[in-house]
Amino acid sequence: MITLAELNGIPALEQRVAPADHPIRGIISDLDGVAYRGDTPIEDSVKAFLGWSERGLPYAFVTNNSTKSAAQFAAKLSRIGIPAEPSQVFTTISAVTSLLERRWARTTPVFAIGERPLLEAIEDSGYRLTCVEPKIVVLGFDAAFDYVKLRTAVRAALAGATVIATNPDVLTPVHDGYDPCVGVITAAIAAAVPNTKPIVLGKPQPFLIEQALAHLGTARHETVMVGDQIGTDIAAGKAAGMRSILLASDVPFNAVADVVPDRIIASLLDLAPPETVGWPR
Repeated sequence: MITLAELNGIPALEQRVAPADHPIRGIISDLDGVAYRGDTPIEDSVKAFLGWSERGLPYAFVTNNSTKSAAQFAAKLSRIGIPAEPSQVFTTISAVTSLLERRWARTTPVFAIGERPLLEAIEDSGYRLTCVEPKIVVLGFDAAFDYVKLRTAVRAALAGATVIATNPDVLTPVHDGYDPCVGVITAAIAAAVPNTKPIVLGKPQPFLIEQALAHLGTARHETVMVGDQIGTDIAAGKAAGMRSILLASDVPFNAVADVVPDRIIASLLDLAPPETVGWPR
């Protein structure tokens, strides 16, 4: 697989050491499994973000989920009680369109597997979506994924099309457990076409975190990444040189060699003074 970092000439993913003795002045958080699970809010997390908002502690969200736009995610957060604006949410949809615009002419035909927000974003960027001789295959989460879509993607890859995966996740949390995610589709295509080298976006690559950090304007050593999955969230935070905090969950197979969170918490409310500047007293 090829990562976005490698395309940009950045060295292969590695952990950078972040100082551990600084107060927290900014928070970058995952969404699924941290703010909510499926459509169910995580109550302690809602209380934590509301408290941070009231005291002026800046935060942003990064997600590998390509099923909603930044505006839709912000609206969902607001509905469950977490103050959020679209500018605070960074998704793999924008990573996909950014990559397309940098590397391919808008006349390049694209076949995309995904929900409507991803498809609309690709079309809004000027690309034509088609299942006839596409030169690019984009893989996102698709609740209506079927054999016909898999066959189209495999045949395109066999013909030399570039495969772009929005993220490497094999599982995504839902209200009653876990569902298969984009990584499963990518693995199926790679199994059928062994010489294809999918470009994989999203965490654990630090691209989304770097975008969020620039938005916050906080110092790297005073900003933390919070997530529930070691292989994506924690690894991405480490790659960005930030302290990474694991919110304990029942994520299966949640261990990755050489990736260790700086701290494990049971609730976002555990991030309390004196380490968190702006925490409500």
